[in-house]
Amino acid sequence: MTITEYLPWFKSRYRRTSSFLTACAFIVSDLFAIMLCIGAGFFVVNAVDIHLINFKSFVNYWTYLPFFFLMYNIFKLYPGILLVPSEQLRSFFLANAFMFGGIALSIVVETEGRSYIAIAFIVAFFFSVFVLPLSRVFTRNYIFSRQRWWGIPAVVYGDCRTIQKIIDNLVDNTRTGYIPVAIVDVHNTDMDYYRNIPILHSIEESKQLNSVLHIKMAIIVPDAEPNLQYQRLLLTTLSNFRYNIIIPKMSFMNTVSMHIRDVNGVLAFATTHNLTKFYNLAAKRALDLMLLLLGSIFVIPLMLIISLLIKMSSPGPVFYGHERIGKNGKKIRVWKFRSMVINADKKLADILASDPALRKEWEQSHKLRKDPRITPIGRFLRKTSLDELPQLFNILVNDMSFIGPRPVTAGEIVKYGDNFDYIFSVKPGLSGMWQVSGRSDTDYAERVTFDSYYIQNWTLWLDIWLVMRTIGVVLTGKGAR
Repeated sequence: MTITEYLPWFKSRYRRTSSFLTACAFIVSDLFAIMLCIGAGFFVVNAVDIHLINFKSFVNYWTYLPFFFLMYNIFKLYPGILLVPSEQLRSFFLANAFMFGGIALSIVVETEGRSYIAIAFIVAFFFSVFVLPLSRVFTRNYIFSRQRWWGIPAVVYGDCRTIQKIIDNLVDNTRTGYIPVAIVDVHNTDMDYYRNIPILHSIEESKQLNSVLHIKMAIIVPDAEPNLQYQRLLLTTLSNFRYNIIIPKMSFMNTVSMHIRDVNGVLAFATTHNLTKFYNLAAKRALDLMLLLLGSIFVIPLMLIISLLIKMSSPGPVFYGHERIGKNGKKIRVWKFRSMVINADKKLADILASDPALRKEWEQSHKLRKDPRITPIGRFLRKTSLDELPQLFNILVNDMSFIGPRPVTAGEIVKYGDNFDYIFSVKPGLSGMWQVSGRSDTDYAERVTFDSYYIQNWTLWLDIWLVMRTIGVVLTGKGAR
């Protein structure tokens, strides 16, 4: 398609190219979340003494709301497109700590006898740590991304036959926030459309996408080998588009934690294995112990009830310990609630020997979708992931962590190939990237991708975010069996 044909096509479908409405949507979402947190903080204080705070006091502090949005903007939370969840969590935590803490401090310093209101704002801060990020996820996925006004138009530069996965991802997952409205491909001149998106074949003509239509975002997927044409492309996009995203073809590096380095005029990328540093390991261990302590109030009674149900439903022990591979190839015994009949290993061998289809399924993932060895109560425990609660003991004795790659059997090591030493250079986890991204629905190649991403990008915020995601995945039962 030529630019002359494209211009009327675009104007008939899109009326705006800025991120203004997207940012405003998140401002509205954040507004309600902040009010909810303040209201919850005031409610908790009032639960102690109903005479401490009245509705008028709640309204009086709404004047602080604009300063929240100013602080969020300073922490680059607007327009809010393609933010890394763990970094978004970190930014909200720091911004809210500054705002709620500042308000509480000003109340204590400037007024007397109103410390209870300062306490209400401190309580509101603790609510905000979870409410603001979750509010963003919910409104983006289930409200905003379903509206016609949502998203920012973007031009994608690259070989259309090799970037189809990227285009498909943007088109099928509107929650990402970028809408591909044009593809610029100088290689395949026989293609005019892909997924109903026009394809332009001239880099020179594509300048009008910005100068005439005012599209501000370009996504560039360069060829495997940089060449003069690629240099010309970069010069064109950098000088014509306000924002540029470059997606390098480095599929083996799944990281956002890279830092740019200058090696005597040569561009280089630096990354760090953060889970080899003792203070990071100490922080991760402290988080595990804190979660264990907080969760024990609810988990211990639940485990007692489950133990009783297992004992009543089928003969055999309550717990099942299986030898797995942990950090640095160390053998560990991982505990679960027993969800299968006794002598399950012998029954499995008989099943696999007699059924080729089941044997193939087992060889692919070491799981069976309809496993005949599972007891009725065991099926419920697996569906809800409650069978894995005893692994909290593994976390207590420091064999496992809440977040990390799943521990594997000795027979699964070969599935990881050369990636095994890297993936299991960290402690295995009760949950992790691949579990919250599909769990049993993913294969080993995807596990390696998810676990590599986790290790390359580890921060304490990422662990906290994945714990929150795990709770959601368990409640919905997505991918479990």
